[in-house]
Amino acid sequence: MRRHVSWSQGGVARLSEAGLPDPGLLLEAVTPAAALPGSWESLSKPGLGGRERWRWSPPGSDPVVYYVKRYRRTPLREQLDRAWRQAVRHGRAWWEFRQSEELTRQFVPVVRALAVAEDMRGLFEHRGAVVFEGLAGDAFDRVWPRLVAAGAPVTRGLARHDVIHRLARFVSAFHQTGYCHRDLYLCHVFSDLDRDGTRPPRFTLIDLARTHRPKLRRTRWLIKDLAQLDSSARQIGASRGDRLRFLKTYLSLETRSPRLRWYARKVVRKSDTILRRLARHAARGGPR
Repeated sequence: MRRHVSWSQGGVARLSEAGLPDPGLLLEAVTPAAALPGSWESLSKPGLGGRERWRWSPPGSDPVVYYVKRYRRTPLREQLDRAWRQAVRHGRAWWEFRQSEELTRQFVPVVRALAVAEDMRGLFEHRGAVVFEGLAGDAFDRVWPRLVAAGAPVTRGLARHDVIHRLARFVSAFHQTGYCHRDLYLCHVFSDLDRDGTRPPRFTLIDLARTHRPKLRRTRWLIKDLAQLDSSARQIGASRGDRLRFLKTYLSLETRSPRLRWYARKVVRKSDTILRRLARHAARGGPR
């Protein structure tokens, strides 16, 4: 078995102070709470395929929050997908850590990974764990409905349009790095929104485990990302005008552009498919 441990700049000092001198401890314990002090909240849910997630608040007077993600019992299908599209000699925890570093270097706001540890059995991921720093705000699909229900000014008029334009430019900047997300629902866009719309919104991309840089059929993967965003936007009440405004800004095209219409048809067709699948899963009581 081969173990690999990495730290980001400043990660050693911060996590050592929090009580984690070695991220390998996260691999050994039955649960991280058994090995580390502080308050632990499980964020796991059905359908994660061997992934476990926690919110960790170390003991101390200053409220600091970290997020811990652990990979265990990785299904063969996920192993093969990771080896084909991402990294052969490393697991998904390491991949998330490296994507956090890579996208940060390219000035894309993403969740910052502080440390990673993994155990590999040959080319197969045995287990891995990665630690992220906390983020301001909350997932967009939770923030926006709350603001709409409260009648916040940011959800109306020009302030609403500004949020859409900035979100589109944020997604475009990510795609311009050459990467696609493959799970780009609004729950993976952390958002810090000012309810009055007087401060520009801030967006941060999370859950980088499935990101990849496709060499073939890149447009297919772009359409998939955009359709995932479109389907989750429709679920929180985005209008047709909102969605078209997003796509126009993302593509930097005018309304009458044939290319815009081509993209819109492709995105909506895929978005419809996603929503039908979600409806079937909901009817069966299953995960997304």
